[in-house]
Amino acid sequence: MASFDVKEVGIDALFPDKDEDIYKQQGINKMCALVRTALCDEHIHHLQFNCQDKKVLLDAQIHPEKYPTLMVRVAGYSVYFTDLSTTVQNDIINRTEHHL
Repeated sequence: MASFDVKEVGIDALFPDKDEDIYKQQGINKMCALVRTALCDEHIHHLQFNCQDKKVLLDAQIHPEKYPTLMVRVAGYSVYFTDLSTTVQNDIINRTEHHL
């Protein structure tokens, strides 16, 4: 399985907005700590991340024609968001925007 090191790729490649460098580094450090804690300390065997903005998901519910290729992760597989039932879409939306 391929892995990547944030130091190898560089924060600027991942997040090109120069005005928020300190926040980028803090966010990456917090995310790494969360994953490390979940996997090593809490023995959680499965983590799943959706990196879609809540506003985008809400707009995709209203205007699905604008988002034919919007993909999300659901229970270990990827699926087009607009192909999901409204109930599942709402569940995904309700799980977005957790802050570290």
